[in-house]
Amino acid sequence: LQYSQMLKSVFASSKSEMTAVTQYLYQGWILREKHPDAAEAMHRIAVVEMHHLDIWGQFIVLLGGNPTYSAMQRNRVFPWNGSMVSYARMLPGMMQDNMIAEQYAIDLYERMAARIEDENIVRMLHRVVEDEKLHLELFKKFLAGSV
Repeated sequence: LQYSQMLKSVFASSKSEMTAVTQYLYQGWILREKHPDAAEAMHRIAVVEMHHLDIWGQFIVLLGGNPTYSAMQRNRVFPWNGSMVSYARMLPGMMQDNMIAEQYAIDLYERMAARIEDENIVRMLHRVVEDEKLHLELFKKFLAGSV
């Protein structure tokens, strides 16, 4: 259950896959008119993040937990909600917010992998880190205007 609780923090908290999915979908909608290439990329990245959400939900269940859209913080349950999403409306602000979130996820997943002794979870954490690193690089390119 300890691992299940750890995964709930990356499943549905303010800095989670649930937040990434909804934030990137939002950004895709906002960018559609002026930045169609970025909008399409945000949609595709949201799909990848949705896959991560599904993976962590399945692991939580397999570990005996309940994949509710909430996480424990300071011994309290905090339900996930839409106020956790960054609603920046300009591409540079969006990409900066996204880069911070992706770097946080990379660092967190790597710290979790160092603490968890289940090789299946550790392998998946490392695999998801590779996706997040790719997203981080894409966001850097969009911020630099080179995509």
